[in-house]
Amino acid sequence: MDHTTEVSDWIIFIGRFHPLIVHLPIGIILAGISMYFLARKTKFSQLKGSVPFLLGAGALSAVLSCVFGYMLSFQGGYGTEALNAHLWMGIALTIFAVLAFISVVWKRTKRVVALQSGLMVFLLVGLGYTGHMGGNLTHGASYLTQYSPDPLRKLVGLPPKPEKRPPVTVLDSADIFLDVVSPMLSDYCVSCHNPGKSKGDLVLSSYDRIIKGGENGQGVVIGDLKESELYRRVSLPEHHDDFMPPDGKKPLSGEQIKLLELWIMNGAPEKGQMGDFQIEGDYLSAANKVLGLEGHGGNSLARKVEPADSLIVASLNAKGYVIRTISEGSYLLDVSFVAQKNMENVSIEQLLPLKDQIVYLNLGNRNLGDKDLEVIGQFENMVRLNIHSNPITDEGLSFLAKLENLEVLNLYGTQIGDNGLERLEMLQKLNRIYLWNTQVTPEKVENLKAKYPDLEINIGEEAS
Repeated sequence: MDHTTEVSDWIIFIGRFHPLIVHLPIGIILAGISMYFLARKTKFSQLKGSVPFLLGAGALSAVLSCVFGYMLSFQGGYGTEALNAHLWMGIALTIFAVLAFISVVWKRTKRVVALQSGLMVFLLVGLGYTGHMGGNLTHGASYLTQYSPDPLRKLVGLPPKPEKRPPVTVLDSADIFLDVVSPMLSDYCVSCHNPGKSKGDLVLSSYDRIIKGGENGQGVVIGDLKESELYRRVSLPEHHDDFMPPDGKKPLSGEQIKLLELWIMNGAPEKGQMGDFQIEGDYLSAANKVLGLEGHGGNSLARKVEPADSLIVASLNAKGYVIRTISEGSYLLDVSFVAQKNMENVSIEQLLPLKDQIVYLNLGNRNLGDKDLEVIGQFENMVRLNIHSNPITDEGLSFLAKLENLEVLNLYGTQIGDNGLERLEMLQKLNRIYLWNTQVTPEKVENLKAKYPDLEINIGEEAS
């Protein structure tokens, strides 16, 4: 059933009472069925007189429910196949409710009694199935099965539940879509925007449909918040007619909207770890709050440290280092070296006064040796280390084993091999490593993937 003709607002207004009316036949018919079977026992024979009244009232309320439901169908936003199945099942149930009423007021014979029992059983099964189909229309087809245990799923022929995403314990390793955007939309929006109930032709249960949007415009326009209908709707003032979600449903928090903004402005990727983005200020605090990392001991970027000595920072800046805080209000530092002149006068030891503050360090292609790694091994708060294209060996990697907070390590273009990687296996927080153009063998990479399935090993592209 595909309603494309405009109808009076009165039709839809009356139809919206369907969710209220539909509970009347369910309760009344269930009571009638219960009393019908109880009355067959001598002990409860006095209930027999109430059965015709209950089944008659149930049949009448079922007719009203069908009428109201048909009116509601003109509202649109429902999957045609699911809507038709629910509608025709509701009509069939109503017809059988009428037949059940007629059978109990008809002259009682053995054939009629047998018919009555069959009708009662059908009504009982039909009520459950039709109600389930209505729930699918309202909440989505997976509403009932989403949390069903695997033994029950196997019994009814459903596939096993998809594996849950591992809990986020460190910000850099969180996936911006899979751990932030998708769960957010699933919790707040998918109940009204799913394949079975796509209000405004908008489905928010998959990446492609989120980007596509609905009848009111493209859901996400990369890099453009104003043209992204999804962002516009959730960021409007709550009293605005276009604000989503509608009245009565909990809206997204300011922090969640901030992360949606971060995602859109950074290309709205289908996959991408938070560590790939420059997250500062409000974005950083929003990410920590939404992911439950605020004040969490496992979040290395939430550490409290003393501010670096400004004179030392100024001196290092003059020597070619670029030093900046990772976010407003934080004393943690992001350090890189970009100057080409006077390289022979720069030593890693000069960074030691900042060893507690440095969490990001980029010293790619700076002619570092194994002894320099011994110094870097003292930077215990290090989260991300980029030492690509340096003549370092397996021997030097042993010094990095002390970096317990290290999450990302770029070894592209170095001389390290299989033995060197074994020295890093004690780094519990390491979740990404770049090994392109090294002496690490494919066999070692496969062994690591099997042993540490959550470790992302990049052997085909250079990271910045």
